[in-house]
Amino acid sequence: MNIQHLERVGIGNFPTPLESMPRLSDELGGARLFVKREDMTGLAMGGNKTRVLDYLLVEAKKMKADAVVTTCGIQSNWSRQTVAAAIKLGIKPSLVLRMAQFKKKPKVLDGNILLDHIMGADIRIVDMGIDEDPEEYLQEEAKRLRKKGYNPIVLGPKMSSSPTAAAAYAECIFEMQEQVDKAKTQIDAIVVANGSGPTHAGLALGVKMLGLKTRVIGVNIGAYKTSKVTDTILESAAGASKLFGTDVELQRNDVEVRDGYAGKGYGFTTKSSNRALRLIARKEGLIIDPVYTAKTMAFIIDSVKDGEFKKDETVCFMHTGGVPALFPYRSEFQPKKAI
Repeated sequence: MNIQHLERVGIGNFPTPLESMPRLSDELGGARLFVKREDMTGLAMGGNKTRVLDYLLVEAKKMKADAVVTTCGIQSNWSRQTVAAAIKLGIKPSLVLRMAQFKKKPKVLDGNILLDHIMGADIRIVDMGIDEDPEEYLQEEAKRLRKKGYNPIVLGPKMSSSPTAAAAYAECIFEMQEQVDKAKTQIDAIVVANGSGPTHAGLALGVKMLGLKTRVIGVNIGAYKTSKVTDTILESAAGASKLFGTDVELQRNDVEVRDGYAGKGYGFTTKSSNRALRLIARKEGLIIDPVYTAKTMAFIIDSVKDGEFKKDETVCFMHTGGVPALFPYRSEFQPKKAI
């Protein structure tokens, strides 16, 4: 296939490792488990958004932007990595953070927002849900920066679920397949957390572009309804396919999204996700986050135990990062007895 590869700015550490998890596999007594270490992309403790920003910020360089305005929740991995990317490129970072699942503004900074502050980002917190549109506040911030002489680029909520974001993860599949071939194995299923859906979209598109039989399964972590996530996956994958100059298209039956692991919704842990977080830490020394990847791992554990993933199959867990968000949830992981 004649693929038109996209321009990148050159941030992040790629390729990220593909590692086996034999002790967890043995513990569960089922499928062979691998992990794609997107937590090791490098920007301010890494994560999957670094790969996306590597493509998105090409536009910032073209327009000679010297400031970037973006948004997400208070404990946003996207915001943290955008701040780090901006700094690497010599661009001023400015954040409009929605309170999302938190009822009050933080009195003590922790996790991602602490890192945002340490890196010197301008931070404004607004009382909005994660699914509410903060465009008005973004434009106000951009206007403020222009008055100070900056030329800002605004990366609104739609940018993180854009065709470019999906294209980044189609490219990840190309990278990953080289690793799979080198390891002389095959991947039967890839499991990824679904926030809005672009990472899933790119993975599924990349699989289809390469003609692989690998299933791509997204676990809905509760930010949006599955119907909306599915629509976003199809839309962003269609746009990404055009960017690559191909006519490969995802159909609705190509998209597999699982419910049942979100609990109360975005940003809320569950008993099964907390157990999953502890189990993978104690069996593989791998730290995951409580909001996205722990819910994804809970699904994998259940699916191995109930036989959906067979013993002769190989399943890859996409570790999309987010570890700094673990610390604001510290109360849920304290020992029962003082150490």
